[in-house]
Amino acid sequence: MSKKLTWVFISIVVWALLTNANGSFALSSKKIFVIENIVVDETSLTALKARERALEVGQKIAWRRLLDRLVFSDSVEKLQDIQYSDLRALITGYEVLRERTSTVRYLADLSVTFNPNQVRQFFLNQNIAYAETPSLPMLVIPVLITDGVASLWENKNPWRDAWENQTEQKGLLDVIIPRGTLADIRDLTAIQALRGDTTKLKNISDRYKTQNILIARASKRFDLKDNSPILEIILTKFNTNQVEETVIDVIKGQPTDDLLALLDMGVKKAVSSISNSWKEENIITSGLLLRVPVIVPISDFRKWISLRSRLSEIGILKQFSIVRISKEEASLMLRVTGNIRQLRNALRPENISLLKGPKDWILSDSEMHLPKKYLINTKKVN
Repeated sequence: MSKKLTWVFISIVVWALLTNANGSFALSSKKIFVIENIVVDETSLTALKARERALEVGQKIAWRRLLDRLVFSDSVEKLQDIQYSDLRALITGYEVLRERTSTVRYLADLSVTFNPNQVRQFFLNQNIAYAETPSLPMLVIPVLITDGVASLWENKNPWRDAWENQTEQKGLLDVIIPRGTLADIRDLTAIQALRGDTTKLKNISDRYKTQNILIARASKRFDLKDNSPILEIILTKFNTNQVEETVIDVIKGQPTDDLLALLDMGVKKAVSSISNSWKEENIITSGLLLRVPVIVPISDFRKWISLRSRLSEIGILKQFSIVRISKEEASLMLRVTGNIRQLRNALRPENISLLKGPKDWILSDSEMHLPKKYLINTKKVN
């Protein structure tokens, strides 16, 4: 063994021992439990009382937004009105930005950080199912059908405007709306989107660096009985050039509702639909841990460090321990709340692949070219 390889191997072992003295790593998904851009504006007898009131209101707003992000709507209604003292126990801290005061008024922008472990335990104690795994970005292609004509990039596409104007707090589902540039217009037409032209869809998804595409088709008609406007929405999801699912929904408005109001309701319902679908796929109902043995090929010390760092961002991965390590690979034991598919979903945003090997699972960078010995009888998990 060369001196250089010997030094690299010793460095790996020493670093592993120093940072793994307790045999495992407690992990948390901090970004998921942070709520930002909370605007508060309160008035009271004094500026101090106004500030106290604003901070309480801001933290309650943050709690509601966190619930919207992690649990289903029926659970939101059940949990949103907890006592402020109980809520404070779930919060690690808050940051105050752009603070302004007068003698009786207090205004500020807040960022509230929740304690992930406390929130998870709170849900489990209340028998509330939740999800905390963020999805890969989803590119939404909004196509509006008007009098039989399909519109996508045209200036008169209020359906696309409604998607661009959505102001909902970012949740587990990361939605991207194409900007409508010349490249977008070149890559995809409305008809090609409706037909599901995989080549054209791949062109635009590659430019936006997404793997998931949602064709959101909307058309308006009127009820023959009372002339109420009806918006029909068809959502077709594509992943890796294959149709995954199609959802059809109908929204009936009031006779006085205009098209813009109806389209705004349509966007909110569509986002809710695909968000709930993602939550259902990644739902956690208990604190039981699944043990998953994995092999991590090591081609470069820095890449090994990077992979470990990215694993620390995965919320459902509670612990992992190093079973053995050499200059070529590491054997780890993962402890996960959820199943293998949910682990796979959580790994994807961190650009980590999970393959089934002859004995253990193979964990590696998605862009890594695995040595041949790992490619025998391996397959990606679906």
